[in-house]
Amino acid sequence: MPYILQLDSSANLSSSVSRSLTGKFAQRWAAGAGNREIRRRDLHVDALPHLPTNALHFTADTRPEDAVAPAASAVELQAALVAELSEADAVVIGAPMYNFSMPSTLKAWLDYVHVIGETSPAAEGVCPLRGKRVAVVSSRATPTGEDPRADFVLGPFFTILGEFMAMDVEGFVVHGEPPAADGDFHRAVADVEAQLLDCADRWS
Repeated sequence: MPYILQLDSSANLSSSVSRSLTGKFAQRWAAGAGNREIRRRDLHVDALPHLPTNALHFTADTRPEDAVAPAASAVELQAALVAELSEADAVVIGAPMYNFSMPSTLKAWLDYVHVIGETSPAAEGVCPLRGKRVAVVSSRATPTGEDPRADFVLGPFFTILGEFMAMDVEGFVVHGEPPAADGDFHRAVADVEAQLLDCADRWS
């Protein structure tokens, strides 16, 4: 059955803007055709262990000779995460800004799915996920810069998922509080929600 993979990472379990928007996006996409479903992975509630060894950045036959061999459980976890991403028809990611970066729980997921020789690098022809659509919703309290590709949180997604893994990434910045000063770049929740729902409709 076709499914959208919904990834949430906010530590706010009661009033998270990113959780609200990823949920609405996933529901809109799923409603766009029959027999669609949402598969959700909550990276905060069920946090992944951080990568135990740099060996997991590579396929088994290309690992550095001095890399510590991963435990079978870590290999199985990575295979499951890569398969879950590979089999998804679309992906929506909630990526709140914490200390000018993404939550470490979300970074751990990126570390597991970016595998040299398996999911990357596209420049060398390794791009089985080419064209897979990914929407990343980055919430924060106060304004930051206008360019999503240069954003502290969104930038790595454009680089890792977009450039190295050849996925089709769209980034959305949303501000949960009013602008701090006149003229600040500001994206209100209602405006971003409307853009996200339009995006989900386009993907349908």
